[in-house]
Amino acid sequence: MTTNKFPLLKVTDVVFDEILSQLELNEILHLSLCSPKTRKIVRCHMKKSIKYPLYLDTKEFRWTKFGFIGEEGKHVIVMSVRKSEISNERQFEIVNMKGKTEKRVKISKYDDHYALLSSDDNKWMYGCVLVLDHIIDVFRNNIDTLYCNSPYSMAFLKNKAPLRMTYSGGVDCNVYWNLVSYECEKSAKTGGLQLCTRLPEDYDFTLTREYEYVRIERAQFARSDDVLKLAEKSREVIFDRSELLPQGLNIIFNNWLEHRIDYLKLLSIRMRSYTEFLAFKGMEHKITDTTDGVNYKSFTGELYRLSPGKRLRRDDGVIASFYYDPTTRIFNFGVLTGLIKIS
Repeated sequence: MTTNKFPLLKVTDVVFDEILSQLELNEILHLSLCSPKTRKIVRCHMKKSIKYPLYLDTKEFRWTKFGFIGEEGKHVIVMSVRKSEISNERQFEIVNMKGKTEKRVKISKYDDHYALLSSDDNKWMYGCVLVLDHIIDVFRNNIDTLYCNSPYSMAFLKNKAPLRMTYSGGVDCNVYWNLVSYECEKSAKTGGLQLCTRLPEDYDFTLTREYEYVRIERAQFARSDDVLKLAEKSREVIFDRSELLPQGLNIIFNNWLEHRIDYLKLLSIRMRSYTEFLAFKGMEHKITDTTDGVNYKSFTGELYRLSPGKRLRRDDGVIASFYYDPTTRIFNFGVLTGLIKIS
């Protein structure tokens, strides 16, 4: 039996485009590692925009993952960088990667992707930079989403395009970071920030940068002052837990009526309790019932129900709609611009 090699680099542009369209991003990246010539051809044939967002995951110590977020949010690794000695038993290849110059590095197959192997901290960090530059060069697209435990991972992306979303921490992370750590000069900017780690009662929610979206998953002690600090600099604020009482909601209403949180477009918060006459105190004449079916589509694509519920009208004519669900204790408040009507 004879084996014929497929002349990949000799096919027409139309055929090569069709080949790439049938490959996943991790397979395309593997193809780009075959040779400098292959990388250049792959890069030339990549579309200006790719189907899936690219992500960087730095949550695991000394194992950095680069990948894309596929269907139904599935994470697919396209390449990783591991701090690991290469044992005699492990097979590896030497390939060219595109950094500021062409570099030859050792990679080895791990499950469904290749990993660049490094034996010390300096080589590991250099490998991370090299893989990042190679991926951005091939796909002509920047990292979209960052998953990290430490905000100092954002310094790694400082000179790249701003991130769309950053997810920090999680249920398995016992260390929390102050918000100022996400906003230092060396940190990349991010449109959305979601803190997933449990935060203490005295956590400072003061922001210096502006955000499209901030979500706090586990701040069970949060009250109106904490909400207002985020609302000053965030278009959308979500608290999955809080200690907010109707009196605190009344304070938030008054701040909106007095133009102190004009940047805010959406607030969604799980309250400790809700009583209308306490929440509406002093502004009953500005609140009316509504039966319109309206949802707010957030920065992340989620829909937040705003009615049938109540409307709050400001002196300048701007209207906000809000809805409280007693079964979940979730209160949604949205300014009536860019909303999705539901039939």
